[in-house]
Amino acid sequence: MPDIQPLHELAVSDRDITLLKNACVKLDTMIKSCREELDQRLQEKEMKMEELKQIEEARKEIQFKFDLQDQLIGKLETQVPNIRNQKEYVASKKQLEEARKGRGQSEEMLLEMDIKMEELNTILENLAKVITDLESSYHDVADPLIENKEENQTKISEISTNHSDLVDSLPKPIKRFYDKCILNHMHQPICFILEKCCSGCNMMVQPQLVNELMANPSSYKTCPHCSRVLVYQPPVEEESGAA
Repeated sequence: MPDIQPLHELAVSDRDITLLKNACVKLDTMIKSCREELDQRLQEKEMKMEELKQIEEARKEIQFKFDLQDQLIGKLETQVPNIRNQKEYVASKKQLEEARKGRGQSEEMLLEMDIKMEELNTILENLAKVITDLESSYHDVADPLIENKEENQTKISEISTNHSDLVDSLPKPIKRFYDKCILNHMHQPICFILEKCCSGCNMMVQPQLVNELMANPSSYKTCPHCSRVLVYQPPVEEESGAA
């Protein structure tokens, strides 16, 4: 019978790494959930800033057009009273009226843009306050989760340090099986019997197989459902207190 200790140690190592990785996934989900409202507000802020920028650029064009119209009106208002030719007078008078009408329309557009810009600036000011509060709340909740995740990742690195040595110490047939399982993305190729079930596939195994492993903890069996290598881990006896 081969030395069963490497199988036990590798089963513990793989189990702990799997548990820690699953915990990291759950922590990532919780951290992401904490950021949802904050990210929505940041996205809203970005959209409002882009909208404000576009209005500011459009306003410059309208202001330029308004200034040209204003200059033309000033010029025509000076020229028209001095025109003696009737045809030229009528044409210049019409041009003046159109310029005044155009300037009025530009002025209305500038006013509407100013109102919209003021509204957007108010929204952005309020968003800045909301974002500050959300960032504070996010860090209060998320920072401990991030710290927990980093601790788990450190533990995974520590456990993984001796992992390859444990795999190399396996009996050759089991090592070949283990390497094949890893290539096929099967997690925990070597695992414990847990409550009469294979802890890899969570399927119940025959009582006889469980009894044989319990009777001989230095042996190993194969799960009839998933073909994982099964080992038995005797319960840790609690130390009796002093009388």
